[in-house]
Amino acid sequence: MKHSFARRATKLPLISLLLYILLSGCNRGKENQLPKSTGMPYEVVLEGDTDSIVTKMLTEDVTGLPQPEPLCRLIQVKKGKTRGNYLLVRTRIVVNIGERDFGEQNIGERDFSVRLSHDENAAPQNIIRITAQSAQQLRERLNSEKLRQIVDEVELKHLADIISGNPSKQNREMQDEIKKMFGIDMKIPAAMNASKKAKDFIWISNNANSGMQNLLVMKVKSKERRAGKGKVKSEERRMKNSNAFHVNDKALIDSILRTNMPGETDSMYMVIPHLSERGLWEMKGDAMGGPYIMHRIHRLQSQSAKQSQSAKQSQAAKQSQAAKQGYNLYIIGFVYAPEMKKKILIKQLEAAISTIK
Repeated sequence: MKHSFARRATKLPLISLLLYILLSGCNRGKENQLPKSTGMPYEVVLEGDTDSIVTKMLTEDVTGLPQPEPLCRLIQVKKGKTRGNYLLVRTRIVVNIGERDFGEQNIGERDFSVRLSHDENAAPQNIIRITAQSAQQLRERLNSEKLRQIVDEVELKHLADIISGNPSKQNREMQDEIKKMFGIDMKIPAAMNASKKAKDFIWISNNANSGMQNLLVMKVKSKERRAGKGKVKSEERRMKNSNAFHVNDKALIDSILRTNMPGETDSMYMVIPHLSERGLWEMKGDAMGGPYIMHRIHRLQSQSAKQSQSAKQSQAAKQSQAAKQGYNLYIIGFVYAPEMKKKILIKQLEAAISTIK
């Protein structure tokens, strides 16, 4: 009997494994059979928002643009009327008022929930279901900033996947050049095929007559005065673990832009008045300008580089170790598109920057 039981026990895991493989195969097959999702960037099907609470949240203007542009283009559908091609749209939001939702992924109390599901009718697809007992509760409990962030991240990923998932849409030559110059991997759209190079600097552009998109990558050497070990280490951790912009870098970036981004005359050059994750750039001495986005990567100088540099330093410089050596990489996307909407243009650049590894 013991021998018989042992044989059965060894067979059970094998049977379970086979069932798992078969079921997993079926699920993968189902996913592969889903039609491809549709929808323009930042186009959202919104169902059941009878009090326009979610509508107001998603149509607030995007920050960092010179003119008002809403985050989303909404397709309004009555409750329970999402059918046909609307089911295939990449981003859908369903608002349920006066209903209970006991889903396993609920966030919050049972009478209010926000659930996110994927690939129900198409792939890739994201469906946000918001349930509240009343319009007042929806207005009080739904976090506008978080909802906009979710939608923004979903749409940025879509724009990034367009480049990352299709080598024919990439400029491999520029990608290799950026890797060689700065040691980073970033997907560059194929249309951005004009460039200007200088020491520790590259400007890449689609050079379009309308809707001009540009990427700048520059290395900014960082020297931070030591004011005490504890303070320096705290600042070092903050800079290393954030996208913060060091105050001393502003003058250096201004100098790099003045040298490498001139206008039609010597007195004209590109300026960024305030270093921020997003904002508006200007052309000194001209009316040109537009939106920009900025990403910063902080890197400490390698030990071998420090040793090599130290050997060449004068005795006086060796005695003064007050300056901390390192550098910042700044990746800046900016748009010049007068009399055009600029949201999608700048979001496409933001998506390209998000592919950095």
